[in-house]
Amino acid sequence: MRILFADQFSDFGGAQLALRDVMDEGAERGWESWFAAPGSGGLFEYCRKSGIATHTLPVGAYRNGSKSLGDMARYAFDMARSAKSVGEIVRQNRIELAYFNGPRVLAAAAGIRCPLIFHLHSALDKTYSRAIARLLLSRRGATVIVASHFVARPLEIAPGGEKLRLIYNGVRDCGFVPRPRAGRTATVGMIGRIAPEKGHLDFVQAAGMLAAKGRDVRFIVVGAALFSDPAYEARVRAAAAGGTVEFRGWTDDVASVLHEIDVLAVPSSGAECSPRILIEAFSAGTPIVAYRSGGIPELVRSGETGLLTAQNTPEALAASIDQLLTGRGYMARLSANGRREWDSRFRIERFRNEVAEVVERRGYVETRQPDAPAAVAGEEYLSPAGAPHR
Repeated sequence: MRILFADQFSDFGGAQLALRDVMDEGAERGWESWFAAPGSGGLFEYCRKSGIATHTLPVGAYRNGSKSLGDMARYAFDMARSAKSVGEIVRQNRIELAYFNGPRVLAAAAGIRCPLIFHLHSALDKTYSRAIARLLLSRRGATVIVASHFVARPLEIAPGGEKLRLIYNGVRDCGFVPRPRAGRTATVGMIGRIAPEKGHLDFVQAAGMLAAKGRDVRFIVVGAALFSDPAYEARVRAAAAGGTVEFRGWTDDVASVLHEIDVLAVPSSGAECSPRILIEAFSAGTPIVAYRSGGIPELVRSGETGLLTAQNTPEALAASIDQLLTGRGYMARLSANGRREWDSRFRIERFRNEVAEVVERRGYVETRQPDAPAAVAGEEYLSPAGAPHR
């Protein structure tokens, strides 16, 4: 099967790591792949090393949050150019299926005629992005994969069947280290992008509250302002100045950080969908304290596999962290249960197989391929050799 993968970013965030996993599965199944995205980050380098042809989409940088009229006009111009570029890639390489991994460049798929998969990892918080997604859902041969029920709600279609599929993320084994561990100062950490929706300011405030109580706890932030306005990271660092929070910068070795810390804090906003770091923490045996927001309650069973705060406030975050650190039996149960949860629900093999099955089914959807005869309704398009065209 000849497949075009497209993403809104070329650096590695959670959604891009998931896309890399799908590409790995495709390579094992013999798919012939192309990749297109704005920029030239780590995902491009991965594709080149893997022998996947790459194309740069003509899309400028956009900040998260509300957009000005100038931003909207520039975005419309960028999407028109990107749609032309995507169309050329599809025609020239006889692409049989397009797999779009984010909403920002989804409009570039509007003119292609091959089957389409849209993998949605984040909430569609803009009216125009919901409208584009619904429009593409209505077309023949289109499927949306959602990473949680939470992100599916704006589409107004219940997951199930061929149009909308719910597939929770999966991750590789990070290596289990049981908690708690005696004879050491406890460490509480946040890992990942530094962005407003991730809640770092709440984490800094909670750290200050626990330090004021005289708790012997270290606090670390591992990450950077990837895809986000760096001004927010500057605000977080300013709020933590002179306090107890250590900033480490970005790392690709997430497993080592999870092994170092005793509690993972995830004070994300209501826009959070399915944080990959949560299921990586399950695998590593790192107990979790998280806000009860977005799609997080679909992943974490409070009191069993992690602890969800009573409210989404720094005070509640500090109280839950304190509760966990002073309850050694509680920590041990969450650590063991989290590992079992990863093993039963979030293994990488399950994720890769489920996505690949959707991809290969869509690859058989009747469609008019470039330079090919139109399929008759109800008939499968056959190659000149008489085999299903894939």
